[in-house]
Amino acid sequence: MAESTTTLVDLLRHGECEGGPIFRGSLDVALSEAGLARMQAQADAQPGWQHVIASPLRRCRFFAERLAAARGLSIDIDTRLREIDFGQWEGRPVAEVWQQDRDAAQAWFDDPEHNGPPGGEALCELRARARAAFDEAVRAHAGRHLVLMAHGGLIRALLADLLAMPAAAMHRIEVPYACLTRLRVVHNDGRDLTQLVAHNIDFGAASSCDR
Repeated sequence: MAESTTTLVDLLRHGECEGGPIFRGSLDVALSEAGLARMQAQADAQPGWQHVIASPLRRCRFFAERLAAARGLSIDIDTRLREIDFGQWEGRPVAEVWQQDRDAAQAWFDDPEHNGPPGGEALCELRARARAAFDEAVRAHAGRHLVLMAHGGLIRALLADLLAMPAAAMHRIEVPYACLTRLRVVHNDGRDLTQLVAHNIDFGAASSCDR
């Protein structure tokens, strides 16, 4: 039997953003000062990263480039890691959507595979691009410790896909700001086994229902 190798992949959600609890989706908004500080605190507790991959949206890219420069790490910006496009909900307060568009919001929450945000991106498309980005990163950097900086919706969808969970289960995974999830990919005899090692490692991170 061939000797196995292991790749560690940390999924790091961006910190709090300017604008409050809204459906940001593809909107390119900046981190708040508190969000930047939280990401820095999370990164300071993780000295072993060897390569950085990030969404192109500012709330991920800004800190990713800053971290890579500070540590002398290589970095890739991958457009497939951008957040889901929420269509007609983009930029609207979460509470407002649930009040004024409750039926559509509840349908999306209960069965996101068949009920996407009105005018937005389908879940199958989000899952496909997120998984493609993850698989490519693991192949290209096998045996290393990576950090992928992305978004709450994308991370939920990716975890559900990697762990073979029903699509609706993604909304049962809490991914607060600056949440760190660690995955171990074991490569053995041409096969990969992905294992969830830890989720929400920073238990002091505040919970948030916004995206």
